[in-house]
Amino acid sequence: MKIDPRTDTLMKTYLVYLLVLVFGIAIIVKIILMQTRDNTELLERAEQREYRVRTLEASRGNIFSSDGQLMATSIPLYDVFFDYKAVDSVYLAENIDSLCRQMADLFPKRNATQWKAFFAEGKAKKNRHYKIALNITQAELRQMQNFVIFNRGNYKGGIIYEKKIRREHPYKELASLILGMANEDKGYYFGIEGAYNEYLKGQNGRQLVRRIHHGDWIPVNSDDDTDAKNGDDVITTFDIKLQDIVESALNNTLTTNKAEQGCAILMDVETGYVKALANLRLNHETGKYEESYNVALTERYEPGSVFKIASMVVLLNHNENTKLTDLVNIGTGPIKFSNRVMKDDHSFARGGICTVQEVIEQSSNKGTAVLITKAFAAHPEKYVDGLYALGLNKKIGTGIAGEARPVIKHPNDKTKDGRKLWSNVSLPWMSIGYEVNVTPMQLLMLYNAIANGGRMMKPQFVTEIRRGNQIIEKYDPIVLNEHIASPESIKKLQTMLEGVAIRGTAKRQFTDCVVSVAGKTGTAQYYDKVMGYAYHEPGIGRKLYNTTFVGYFPTDKPRYSCIVMVSRARGAKWAAGGVSAPGFREIAEKVYATRIGTQEDDTITKQSGQLWGPVLARYEKETNYLNSISKDYNDFALNSEWVSVESTENGQISIREAKLADNIVPNVVGMDVTDAVYLLENIGIKTVFNGQGTVKEQSLHAGDTLKNNPVIHLKLEKK
Repeated sequence: MKIDPRTDTLMKTYLVYLLVLVFGIAIIVKIILMQTRDNTELLERAEQREYRVRTLEASRGNIFSSDGQLMATSIPLYDVFFDYKAVDSVYLAENIDSLCRQMADLFPKRNATQWKAFFAEGKAKKNRHYKIALNITQAELRQMQNFVIFNRGNYKGGIIYEKKIRREHPYKELASLILGMANEDKGYYFGIEGAYNEYLKGQNGRQLVRRIHHGDWIPVNSDDDTDAKNGDDVITTFDIKLQDIVESALNNTLTTNKAEQGCAILMDVETGYVKALANLRLNHETGKYEESYNVALTERYEPGSVFKIASMVVLLNHNENTKLTDLVNIGTGPIKFSNRVMKDDHSFARGGICTVQEVIEQSSNKGTAVLITKAFAAHPEKYVDGLYALGLNKKIGTGIAGEARPVIKHPNDKTKDGRKLWSNVSLPWMSIGYEVNVTPMQLLMLYNAIANGGRMMKPQFVTEIRRGNQIIEKYDPIVLNEHIASPESIKKLQTMLEGVAIRGTAKRQFTDCVVSVAGKTGTAQYYDKVMGYAYHEPGIGRKLYNTTFVGYFPTDKPRYSCIVMVSRARGAKWAAGGVSAPGFREIAEKVYATRIGTQEDDTITKQSGQLWGPVLARYEKETNYLNSISKDYNDFALNSEWVSVESTENGQISIREAKLADNIVPNVVGMDVTDAVYLLENIGIKTVFNGQGTVKEQSLHAGDTLKNNPVIHLKLEKK
């Protein structure tokens, strides 16, 4: 059968079109598979071959004290491994002795013989990733890279290293618990590190790199590249000198009284900024007190007599006509409320009659309960509502993880099964600080308001978030309640608290104190059981005490409020006047000597600064220093970690590669503190700071040879 030539041509054309269509579909399917199913595998292949994406790790922001001291920073460390397969066996055998001697000089925990045995063990295991050094500095790594064998590089010398970042507290244990920790890998956050993690953590970048000869990798320009953005700095309210005073006083108090745990907080009266906070708990294995539990914010406890001042605030708000000289009949013996008996710890009222002033001065349980029940027995909900109006029934909202919610029950509250929580004795016992649970920080907040003329401030730990010299976020003082009571009532409360230290339960501790003090003692007893505490079941377990002294100083012009709380003291003394009050006095006198008495101002004066060059800087586009000086600069650096930055005659900024000599003190004047600490710590120089911002002066002269265990003092200034 003869086929028409035109038909034959048309069929061939259709066949070609069909093949092209099938081929096109195959390409599209392959592209889709590459983007979806095979994406991971292809990326792994690319990484093994010529290209890979490298993570540019962001540096975590620093945490500073209010007086400019560095409290937390990030230090790069390295783990070093050895790949035996990468080194020629004959060359290794010829040079292993020399390597071991060099390792012994750098890491003397093993001598040369021990290092040789150590390397032999790794070789016998045929380990290609044998750990030989952990957590070493960049300076130590550089020395190792110059050792025999290792100096041949990664692929012939067998040395492999992995960089990691360690969070360093220059003041070690000082305020370590409130500073806290943030572990991105484990999702573990607490303290200021956790509360402000979004600011501190920064943002990692990414960079496409290509393998070249000898196995090195070089950057490749890519639209997908992103620079790492370093974390912002957090400026706290803490004062290093005051923190040291408070921690030392608390440690002395706990040690002297053989206590289990305690806390001490120092707050600026006017602003509510926390200047120092110490939490210590006994480690029974070591016998030492450690910052292992946040007593100040997490410990919810029955405060005892220090809560009486809250009852007096509610009473005065209920009846402003109450006078300090009004008489209270407390009788000469115990008083019975419903089915329970209340008594005072000591006798002081002649004929069973005392004044309202003496009720607080002498910490009378009976007097407080009589006043409160007389005013609120018919409507106890008004008393509780008065406490709620002071904010004592809710969290402060500090942002610190673990802050406890207080428990102040209401007459209308019921259990899940419908039983009433309120009893016939709840009102009198709550009035003296039982059947309520609050934190030490909440108590201090209340007393601080009395010192501040009735203005209740929110306790805060941070004042600013900074990106270099730029303020990203500012935390001004926050007023929670403009007037917790009338000015007349506040004056009465202040007079009561002053009387405690002059004539009352704290007289012995403050008679000859160098600074005038106003405050209140509080001793709450309870009985422990196998599973917790049970105050209302005497005879079960041991009788224990929580003791508290909370107040402010100086009384004529209050500057600081303070609380010292001690749990489970087992020494000769058990009452707050002999346990917590001495710790308060130690803090007050030392703070007075270092701050108030000398009129030392802990604020930092802002100074105008200008670029005087050349200035050393870390070469990152997001580096704080480079961003702070100019956006108009000529970049002559190639691929350097450190560069020289200086002004040219035409006013532009020039950036050039800087080479740092080994074992020589660098010139860090003009550097941002973030870059300075990164550089100095990496070459083995311990840094101590004074001030904030950029480096103005350095104690070790630039160009000098480094000595053993060098320490450099840097004076900083804000631009």
